[in-house]
Amino acid sequence: MESSSLLRRLPGVFTLLLLTAAAIPVPAQEARPFELTGSDSVFEIPEDLSPEAGNLPLMPDVTADTLRHDDNGFPESPRGLLVVRPDPAGYAVLMRGVEFPFLLYAQFANRQRDAVFLARDSEVQDPLPDGSLVNIPYGFGALKTTTAYISVVEGLVLPHVSDNQKAYQRFPLRDLYLGASLGITGLLAEVRYVERERLLGYARAGWDFMGGVGGAALAPLNYSALSVHLGAGVEFPGLLENLIGQNHWSVGADFRLGFGDADRDPGTPAVVWMPGAFFELEMRDLFGWGDRWAGFGPQGDYHDDARPLNYHVRALFARVGVYVDIQNGRDTGWITVDAAVGFRYNIAGPRIPEHPFKETRVVYLSEEYRQQILHQRELRAKRMEASGAKP
Repeated sequence: MESSSLLRRLPGVFTLLLLTAAAIPVPAQEARPFELTGSDSVFEIPEDLSPEAGNLPLMPDVTADTLRHDDNGFPESPRGLLVVRPDPAGYAVLMRGVEFPFLLYAQFANRQRDAVFLARDSEVQDPLPDGSLVNIPYGFGALKTTTAYISVVEGLVLPHVSDNQKAYQRFPLRDLYLGASLGITGLLAEVRYVERERLLGYARAGWDFMGGVGGAALAPLNYSALSVHLGAGVEFPGLLENLIGQNHWSVGADFRLGFGDADRDPGTPAVVWMPGAFFELEMRDLFGWGDRWAGFGPQGDYHDDARPLNYHVRALFARVGVYVDIQNGRDTGWITVDAAVGFRYNIAGPRIPEHPFKETRVVYLSEEYRQQILHQRELRAKRMEASGAKP
Protein backbone atom coordinates (compact mmCIF):
# COMPACT_ATOMS: atom_id res chain seq x y z
CA MET A 1 0.00 0.00 0.00
CA GLU A 2 2.95 2.34 0.56
CA SER A 3 4.33 1.66 -2.92
CA SER A 4 4.95 4.54 -5.25
CA SER A 5 2.19 3.35 -7.62
CA LEU A 6 -0.39 3.90 -4.90
CA LEU A 7 1.01 7.05 -3.34
CA ARG A 8 1.96 9.03 -6.42
CA ARG A 9 0.56 12.54 -6.46
CA LEU A 10 -2.32 13.20 -8.78
CA PRO A 11 -2.59 16.51 -10.70
CA GLY A 12 -5.78 18.31 -9.84
CA VAL A 13 -7.15 18.44 -13.40
CA PHE A 14 -6.80 14.66 -13.77
CA THR A 15 -8.57 14.26 -10.44
CA LEU A 16 -11.60 16.12 -11.75
CA LEU A 17 -11.67 13.92 -14.86
CA LEU A 18 -11.68 10.84 -12.67
CA LEU A 19 -14.55 12.24 -10.63
CA THR A 20 -16.59 12.69 -13.79
CA ALA A 21 -15.95 9.12 -14.91
CA ALA A 22 -16.77 7.77 -11.47
CA ALA A 23 -20.46 8.51 -11.91
CA ILE A 24 -20.91 5.17 -13.78
CA PRO A 25 -23.33 3.00 -11.71
CA VAL A 26 -21.95 0.04 -9.75
CA PRO A 27 -23.70 -2.66 -7.68
CA ALA A 28 -25.53 -1.07 -4.77
CA GLN A 29 -27.48 -1.45 -1.55
CA GLU A 30 -30.55 0.51 -0.50
CA ALA A 31 -29.86 3.65 1.48
CA ARG A 32 -31.07 7.20 1.90
CA PRO A 33 -28.92 9.41 -0.36
CA PHE A 34 -27.39 12.75 0.43
CA GLU A 35 -30.04 15.39 -0.19
CA LEU A 36 -29.26 17.25 -3.40
CA THR A 37 -31.25 20.42 -3.78
CA GLY A 38 -29.53 22.40 -6.49
CA SER A 39 -26.75 22.49 -9.02
CA ASP A 40 -23.29 23.74 -8.11
CA SER A 41 -21.27 25.29 -10.88
CA VAL A 42 -18.06 23.43 -11.69
CA PHE A 43 -16.35 26.83 -11.61
CA GLU A 44 -17.56 27.70 -8.09
CA ILE A 45 -15.38 27.07 -5.04
CA PRO A 46 -17.25 27.10 -1.70
CA GLU A 47 -16.02 29.92 0.51
CA ASP A 48 -17.46 28.83 3.87
CA LEU A 49 -15.98 25.45 4.75
CA SER A 50 -17.02 25.38 8.41
CA PRO A 51 -18.96 22.38 9.80
CA GLU A 52 -21.84 24.77 10.48
CA ALA A 53 -22.08 25.37 6.74
CA GLY A 54 -22.55 21.65 6.16
CA ASN A 55 -18.96 20.95 5.14
CA LEU A 56 -18.98 17.45 6.66
CA PRO A 57 -18.23 14.13 4.97
CA LEU A 58 -20.60 11.20 5.23
CA MET A 59 -19.62 9.15 8.30
CA PRO A 60 -21.43 5.78 8.39
CA ASP A 61 -21.65 3.86 11.66
CA VAL A 62 -19.63 0.65 11.57
CA THR A 63 -18.27 -1.85 14.06
CA ALA A 64 -15.26 -4.11 13.89
CA ASP A 65 -17.57 -6.93 12.82
CA THR A 66 -19.25 -4.99 10.02
CA LEU A 67 -16.17 -3.20 8.62
CA ARG A 68 -15.05 -4.45 5.23
CA HIS A 69 -12.50 -3.40 2.59
CA ASP A 70 -12.93 -3.18 -1.14
CA ASP A 71 -10.41 -4.53 -3.65
CA ASN A 72 -8.37 -1.32 -3.46
CA GLY A 73 -8.12 -1.42 0.33
CA PHE A 74 -10.65 1.33 1.10
CA PRO A 75 -12.58 0.72 4.34
CA GLU A 76 -16.32 0.42 3.78
CA SER A 77 -19.56 0.01 5.66
CA PRO A 78 -21.88 -2.90 4.80
CA ARG A 79 -23.62 -0.59 2.30
CA GLY A 80 -20.39 0.26 0.52
CA LEU A 81 -19.90 3.75 1.98
CA LEU A 82 -16.36 4.97 2.73
CA VAL A 83 -15.53 4.81 6.44
CA VAL A 84 -14.15 8.19 7.55
CA ARG A 85 -12.99 9.24 11.00
CA PRO A 86 -12.10 12.62 12.54
CA ASP A 87 -8.43 13.60 12.47
CA PRO A 88 -6.50 16.58 13.91
CA ALA A 89 -5.88 17.69 10.33
CA GLY A 90 -9.53 17.25 9.29
CA TYR A 91 -10.93 13.85 8.35
CA ALA A 92 -8.96 10.74 7.51
CA VAL A 93 -9.22 7.27 5.99
CA LEU A 94 -7.35 4.26 7.37
CA MET A 95 -6.45 2.02 4.43
CA ARG A 96 -6.02 -1.72 4.77
CA GLY A 97 -2.49 -2.67 5.83
CA VAL A 98 -1.41 0.94 6.50
CA GLU A 99 -0.94 2.32 10.02
CA PHE A 100 -0.84 6.06 9.30
CA PRO A 101 -4.14 7.46 7.96
CA PHE A 102 -4.66 9.29 4.69
CA LEU A 103 -6.42 12.65 4.74
CA LEU A 104 -9.78 12.95 3.04
CA TYR A 105 -9.40 15.77 0.53
CA ALA A 106 -12.92 15.96 -0.87
CA GLN A 107 -16.19 14.10 -1.10
CA PHE A 108 -18.85 14.52 -3.76
CA ALA A 109 -22.35 13.09 -4.20
CA ASN A 110 -23.63 12.18 -7.65
CA ARG A 111 -27.36 11.47 -7.91
CA GLN A 112 -29.16 10.28 -11.03
CA ARG A 113 -32.67 9.21 -11.91
CA ASP A 114 -32.72 5.44 -12.27
CA ALA A 115 -36.36 4.76 -13.14
CA VAL A 116 -39.95 5.84 -12.66
CA PHE A 117 -42.45 3.13 -11.74
CA LEU A 118 -46.25 3.39 -12.02
CA ALA A 119 -48.12 0.57 -10.26
CA ARG A 120 -51.25 0.71 -12.42
CA ASP A 121 -52.13 -3.00 -12.58
CA SER A 122 -50.72 -4.41 -9.34
CA GLU A 123 -47.98 -3.92 -6.78
CA VAL A 124 -44.53 -3.40 -8.33
CA GLN A 125 -41.50 -5.07 -6.75
CA ASP A 126 -38.05 -3.74 -7.58
CA PRO A 127 -35.11 -5.98 -6.61
CA LEU A 128 -32.04 -4.61 -4.83
CA PRO A 129 -28.50 -5.99 -5.23
CA ASP A 130 -28.71 -7.82 -1.89
CA GLY A 131 -31.77 -9.75 -3.10
CA SER A 132 -34.36 -7.83 -1.08
CA LEU A 133 -37.35 -6.18 -2.73
CA VAL A 134 -38.76 -2.68 -2.58
CA ASN A 135 -42.55 -2.72 -2.83
CA ILE A 136 -44.41 0.04 -4.64
CA PRO A 137 -48.10 -0.28 -3.68
CA TYR A 138 -50.86 -0.53 -6.24
CA GLY A 139 -52.11 2.93 -7.11
CA PHE A 140 -48.80 4.65 -6.45
CA GLY A 141 -45.73 5.59 -8.44
CA ALA A 142 -42.12 5.87 -7.35
CA LEU A 143 -39.20 7.98 -8.52
CA LYS A 144 -36.11 5.79 -8.11
CA THR A 145 -32.78 7.58 -7.77
CA THR A 146 -29.23 6.32 -7.37
CA THR A 147 -26.59 8.23 -5.42
CA ALA A 148 -22.86 7.47 -5.49
CA TYR A 149 -20.41 9.14 -3.11
CA ILE A 150 -17.02 9.92 -4.64
CA SER A 151 -14.13 10.55 -2.25
CA VAL A 152 -10.70 11.96 -3.12
CA VAL A 153 -8.05 10.74 -0.69
CA GLU A 154 -4.62 12.23 -0.06
CA GLY A 155 -1.88 10.81 -2.28
CA LEU A 156 -4.02 8.14 -3.97
CA VAL A 157 -4.48 8.02 -7.72
CA LEU A 158 -7.99 6.54 -7.75
CA PRO A 159 -10.87 8.05 -5.78
CA HIS A 160 -13.20 5.87 -3.77
CA VAL A 161 -16.63 5.37 -5.34
CA SER A 162 -19.31 4.08 -3.00
CA ASP A 163 -21.90 1.47 -3.83
CA ASN A 164 -24.94 3.03 -5.45
CA GLN A 165 -27.40 4.09 -2.77
CA LYS A 166 -31.01 3.58 -3.88
CA ALA A 167 -33.92 5.79 -2.84
CA TYR A 168 -37.61 5.71 -3.76
CA GLN A 169 -39.88 8.76 -3.61
CA ARG A 170 -43.52 7.67 -3.78
CA PHE A 171 -46.37 9.67 -5.27
CA PRO A 172 -50.07 8.92 -5.89
CA LEU A 173 -51.44 8.13 -9.33
CA ARG A 174 -54.02 10.70 -10.38
CA ASP A 175 -55.48 10.62 -13.90
CA LEU A 176 -58.02 12.67 -15.82
CA TYR A 177 -59.69 10.79 -18.70
CA LEU A 178 -61.73 11.80 -21.72
CA GLY A 179 -63.84 9.21 -23.48
CA ALA A 180 -66.96 8.31 -25.41
CA SER A 181 -69.48 5.50 -25.19
CA LEU A 182 -72.31 4.07 -27.28
CA GLY A 183 -75.24 2.45 -25.52
CA ILE A 184 -78.95 2.31 -24.90
CA THR A 185 -78.93 5.80 -23.35
CA GLY A 186 -77.19 7.25 -26.39
CA LEU A 187 -73.87 8.47 -27.71
CA LEU A 188 -72.18 10.04 -24.70
CA ALA A 189 -69.00 11.97 -24.01
CA GLU A 190 -67.27 11.28 -20.70
CA VAL A 191 -64.97 13.06 -18.26
CA ARG A 192 -63.57 10.76 -15.59
CA TYR A 193 -61.18 11.31 -12.69
CA VAL A 194 -59.38 8.39 -11.02
CA GLU A 195 -57.52 8.68 -7.70
CA ARG A 196 -54.82 6.07 -6.99
CA GLU A 197 -56.46 3.56 -9.37
CA ARG A 198 -59.13 3.07 -6.68
CA LEU A 199 -61.58 5.95 -6.39
CA LEU A 200 -63.33 7.48 -9.37
CA GLY A 201 -65.88 10.09 -10.28
CA TYR A 202 -67.34 10.96 -13.68
CA ALA A 203 -69.83 12.90 -15.71
CA ARG A 204 -71.31 11.59 -18.99
CA ALA A 205 -73.60 13.47 -21.33
CA GLY A 206 -74.79 13.25 -24.92
CA TRP A 207 -77.46 12.61 -27.48
CA ASP A 208 -80.01 9.91 -26.67
CA PHE A 209 -80.62 8.74 -30.23
CA MET A 210 -83.04 6.12 -28.90
CA GLY A 211 -85.33 8.88 -27.66
CA GLY A 212 -88.83 8.46 -29.02
CA VAL A 213 -88.25 4.96 -30.46
CA GLY A 214 -88.61 1.47 -29.07
CA GLY A 215 -91.90 2.07 -27.34
CA ALA A 216 -92.56 0.42 -24.00
CA ALA A 217 -89.60 -1.94 -24.42
CA LEU A 218 -87.12 0.88 -23.78
CA ALA A 219 -89.23 3.05 -21.50
CA PRO A 220 -88.36 5.25 -19.71
CA LEU A 221 -84.89 5.45 -21.33
CA ASN A 222 -86.48 6.61 -24.59
CA TYR A 223 -88.49 9.44 -23.08
CA SER A 224 -85.74 12.05 -23.44
CA ALA A 225 -83.38 13.42 -26.08
CA LEU A 226 -80.45 14.26 -23.83
CA SER A 227 -78.86 11.85 -21.34
CA VAL A 228 -76.71 12.89 -18.40
CA HIS A 229 -75.00 10.47 -16.00
CA LEU A 230 -73.26 11.46 -12.77
CA GLY A 231 -71.49 8.78 -10.80
CA ALA A 232 -68.77 7.67 -8.45
CA GLY A 233 -67.29 4.35 -7.46
CA VAL A 234 -64.25 2.21 -6.88
CA GLU A 235 -61.80 0.62 -9.31
CA PHE A 236 -59.61 -2.44 -8.81
CA PRO A 237 -57.68 -5.06 -10.81
CA GLY A 238 -60.05 -7.56 -12.44
CA LEU A 239 -60.28 -11.27 -11.65
CA LEU A 240 -60.06 -12.60 -15.21
CA GLU A 241 -56.35 -12.10 -15.87
CA ASN A 242 -55.76 -15.77 -16.72
CA LEU A 243 -58.53 -15.66 -19.33
CA ILE A 244 -58.34 -12.21 -20.93
CA GLY A 245 -55.14 -10.68 -19.57
CA GLN A 246 -54.77 -7.54 -17.48
CA ASN A 247 -58.15 -5.95 -16.85
CA HIS A 248 -59.81 -3.57 -14.39
CA TRP A 249 -63.25 -3.61 -12.84
CA SER A 250 -65.27 -0.64 -11.63
CA VAL A 251 -68.44 -0.64 -9.54
CA GLY A 252 -70.38 2.23 -8.07
CA ALA A 253 -73.46 4.43 -8.06
CA ASP A 254 -74.85 6.21 -11.10
CA PHE A 255 -77.56 8.87 -11.28
CA ARG A 256 -79.16 9.19 -14.70
CA LEU A 257 -81.00 12.30 -15.88
CA GLY A 258 -82.97 12.64 -19.12
CA PHE A 259 -83.94 15.98 -20.63
CA GLY A 260 -86.08 16.91 -23.64
CA ASP A 261 -89.44 15.42 -24.53
CA ALA A 262 -88.29 13.05 -27.28
CA ASP A 263 -91.40 10.88 -27.30
CA ARG A 264 -93.72 13.92 -27.45
CA ASP A 265 -96.11 12.21 -25.09
CA PRO A 266 -97.72 14.61 -22.60
CA GLY A 267 -98.31 11.67 -20.29
CA THR A 268 -94.57 11.05 -19.74
CA PRO A 269 -92.30 13.35 -17.71
CA ALA A 270 -90.16 15.92 -19.50
CA VAL A 271 -87.31 15.28 -17.07
CA VAL A 272 -86.47 11.68 -16.19
CA TRP A 273 -84.34 10.80 -13.16
CA MET A 274 -83.24 7.37 -11.98
CA PRO A 275 -80.73 6.26 -9.32
CA GLY A 276 -78.80 3.13 -10.05
CA ALA A 277 -75.57 1.17 -9.96
CA PHE A 278 -73.05 0.15 -12.59
CA PHE A 279 -70.41 -2.47 -13.33
CA GLU A 280 -67.63 -1.88 -15.83
CA LEU A 281 -64.96 -4.09 -17.37
CA GLU A 282 -61.95 -2.19 -18.75
CA MET A 283 -59.14 -3.47 -20.98
CA ARG A 284 -56.10 -1.20 -21.26
CA ASP A 285 -53.68 -0.93 -24.20
CA LEU A 286 -55.33 -3.89 -25.86
CA PHE A 287 -52.97 -5.61 -28.33
CA GLY A 288 -50.34 -3.00 -27.44
CA TRP A 289 -52.16 -0.27 -29.43
CA GLY A 290 -49.00 0.21 -31.47
CA ASP A 291 -47.25 3.36 -30.30
CA ARG A 292 -48.63 4.21 -26.85
CA TRP A 293 -47.60 7.84 -27.36
CA ALA A 294 -49.73 8.31 -30.48
CA GLY A 295 -52.01 11.27 -29.95
CA PHE A 296 -49.98 12.60 -27.03
CA GLY A 297 -47.03 14.02 -28.93
CA PRO A 298 -43.64 12.32 -29.10
CA GLN A 299 -41.98 11.09 -25.94
CA GLY A 300 -39.08 13.37 -25.12
CA ASP A 301 -35.47 12.46 -24.55
CA TYR A 302 -35.20 10.46 -21.33
CA HIS A 303 -32.84 13.02 -19.82
CA ASP A 304 -35.66 15.57 -19.80
CA ASP A 305 -38.81 13.41 -19.97
CA ALA A 306 -39.22 11.07 -16.99
CA ARG A 307 -42.58 9.58 -18.06
CA PRO A 308 -42.51 5.77 -18.43
CA LEU A 309 -44.31 3.84 -21.15
CA ASN A 310 -47.42 3.24 -19.02
CA TYR A 311 -47.84 6.93 -18.19
CA HIS A 312 -50.61 7.28 -20.79
CA VAL A 313 -53.52 4.85 -20.71
CA ARG A 314 -55.92 3.97 -23.52
CA ALA A 315 -58.77 1.65 -22.68
CA LEU A 316 -61.82 -0.08 -24.12
CA PHE A 317 -64.64 -0.74 -21.70
CA ALA A 318 -67.99 -2.52 -21.47
CA ARG A 319 -70.53 -1.20 -19.00
CA VAL A 320 -73.83 -2.40 -17.54
CA GLY A 321 -76.10 -0.15 -15.48
CA VAL A 322 -79.13 -1.12 -13.42
CA TYR A 323 -81.58 1.62 -12.39
CA VAL A 324 -84.59 1.89 -10.13
CA ASP A 325 -87.37 3.79 -11.89
CA ILE A 326 -89.02 5.42 -8.90
CA GLN A 327 -90.61 8.07 -11.10
CA ASN A 328 -92.35 5.80 -13.65
CA GLY A 329 -92.09 2.36 -12.11
CA ARG A 330 -95.81 1.73 -11.81
CA ASP A 331 -96.21 2.06 -15.58
CA THR A 332 -92.89 0.78 -17.00
CA GLY A 333 -91.50 -1.52 -14.32
CA TRP A 334 -89.27 -0.73 -11.40
CA ILE A 335 -85.97 -2.00 -12.85
CA THR A 336 -84.36 -0.64 -16.02
CA VAL A 337 -81.10 -1.88 -17.57
CA ASP A 338 -78.60 0.08 -19.65
CA ALA A 339 -75.58 -1.28 -21.54
CA ALA A 340 -72.77 0.51 -23.37
CA VAL A 341 -69.29 0.08 -24.83
CA GLY A 342 -66.70 2.82 -25.10
CA PHE A 343 -63.17 4.13 -25.24
CA ARG A 344 -61.23 6.47 -22.94
CA TYR A 345 -57.72 7.82 -22.54
CA ASN A 346 -56.02 9.92 -19.88
CA ILE A 347 -55.28 13.43 -21.08
CA ALA A 348 -53.47 14.20 -17.82
CA GLY A 349 -51.42 11.70 -15.86
CA PRO A 350 -49.79 11.59 -12.43
CA ARG A 351 -47.42 14.33 -11.34
CA ILE A 352 -43.89 12.96 -11.12
CA PRO A 353 -41.82 14.82 -8.48
CA GLU A 354 -39.60 17.53 -9.92
CA HIS A 355 -35.97 16.46 -10.16
CA PRO A 356 -32.87 16.86 -12.33
CA PHE A 357 -31.86 13.81 -14.33
CA LYS A 358 -28.32 13.98 -12.93
CA GLU A 359 -26.72 16.18 -10.30
CA THR A 360 -23.33 16.36 -8.57
CA ARG A 361 -22.74 18.32 -5.38
CA VAL A 362 -19.88 18.99 -2.99
CA VAL A 363 -20.34 17.21 0.34
CA TYR A 364 -16.95 17.99 1.85
CA LEU A 365 -13.91 20.00 0.75
CA SER A 366 -10.77 20.23 2.85
CA GLU A 367 -8.91 23.52 3.09
CA GLU A 368 -5.75 21.92 1.69
CA TYR A 369 -7.58 20.64 -1.38
CA ARG A 370 -9.28 24.00 -1.84
CA GLN A 371 -5.90 25.73 -1.84
CA GLN A 372 -4.66 23.25 -4.46
CA ILE A 373 -7.60 24.14 -6.70
CA LEU A 374 -6.91 27.85 -6.25
CA HIS A 375 -3.28 27.22 -7.20
CA GLN A 376 -4.44 25.39 -10.32
CA ARG A 377 -6.56 28.42 -11.18
CA GLU A 378 -3.49 30.62 -10.92
CA LEU A 379 -1.50 28.33 -13.23
CA ARG A 380 -4.36 28.29 -15.72
CA ALA A 381 -4.58 32.08 -15.66
CA LYS A 382 -0.87 32.31 -16.46
CA ARG A 383 -1.26 29.92 -19.40
CA MET A 384 -4.19 31.94 -20.70
CA GLU A 385 -2.26 35.16 -20.38
CA ALA A 386 0.71 33.67 -22.21
CA SER A 387 -1.50 32.41 -25.04
CA GLY A 388 -3.55 35.59 -25.29
CA ALA A 389 -6.79 33.67 -24.81
CA LYS A 390 -9.86 35.21 -23.21
CA PRO A 391 -11.24 33.83 -19.91
